[in-house]
Amino acid sequence: MYDPSGLYVDPILTNLSIGYPEQTFYGLSFLPETPVRTQSGQYRVFGREHWLLTEDRREPGTVAHEVRGAKWSQDVFSTKEHSLQSPVHDEERQELTSQGGLAQATFGGDLQLDPERDALDLVNRDISLNHEKKAADLIRNPANYGSGNKVTLAGSQQWNDYTMVTAGIPTTIVSDPVAAIMTGMRAVYAATGRWPNTLAIPTMGMGYIENHPRITARFSNFALTMDGAFQALTGFTGKIVPVDSLYNAANNLDATATMTSFWGKDVWLGIVDPTPGQRTFTFGKTFAQVYPVGITRPVERWREEARKSDLVRSNWKYDLKIVTASAGYLITNAFAASAF
Repeated sequence: MYDPSGLYVDPILTNLSIGYPEQTFYGLSFLPETPVRTQSGQYRVFGREHWLLTEDRREPGTVAHEVRGAKWSQDVFSTKEHSLQSPVHDEERQELTSQGGLAQATFGGDLQLDPERDALDLVNRDISLNHEKKAADLIRNPANYGSGNKVTLAGSQQWNDYTMVTAGIPTTIVSDPVAAIMTGMRAVYAATGRWPNTLAIPTMGMGYIENHPRITARFSNFALTMDGAFQALTGFTGKIVPVDSLYNAANNLDATATMTSFWGKDVWLGIVDPTPGQRTFTFGKTFAQVYPVGITRPVERWREEARKSDLVRSNWKYDLKIVTASAGYLITNAFAASAF
């Protein structure tokens, strides 16, 4: 009597769904969070004036020379609040608990969705995405570095270019990732008296470095993951951070996704000290104001009866700041746009 195809409704599987895994964010790895108690304020910046040579010879019966006290300048921070909220409607819960004809026990029971958890994950993720974008833009902006703390590579200088000027002789390749990194290390040391301890490399660029003929010619069984290999090659003893975080640049929920790297094709190395305290020496900071509840990223929940909804809101009040520009070195376009 009836067309069977018109009576059947495809159920939604409850033991399978497709989605992208959560990704790692790196902004706080380079601009560590420092809790502050005020929305804005000042902090002291000590120079190296106290490294001056002071005459210390004292003749009998004379007064010893005195050393002047510490000298410092001041800089400021000003935090701005970043908040996002998401509603959970009563109708959502009703449909989920009743299954709404969308799921059947044969296929695993209810839809196994948790709207409250998903709402919190959503707002936290979006706030973290925005912090990552601000951090990457700040670190990757050449204008934030002195002339001796940055370089832009192009053409045959880029690390994915293995072209040999003289065939069969790897040392004639113009691109040289080891030399570029060592130059950056020396620049940071010359400006600060300390070697950089953090190196950020795009994840997809790691293979170009590992397989670069200049490197493989020196290390026949070389791999960046081998203990001590990179140190032996460059003298860099710090932490290597492969950065791979992405965002959807389509800026429209219904548009085709345009996945874009936060970190592009650039490489950064610098000094990172996550410990707050006096005379800290680090490239940058995330100054984060502590909320009255005692934490820097509180979550709030409340009921809006007129909307028949519960809302969840995530908050983070921060200011991203480069506090010691000379403690960082930027290699812009270390890889060509077509490399990955």
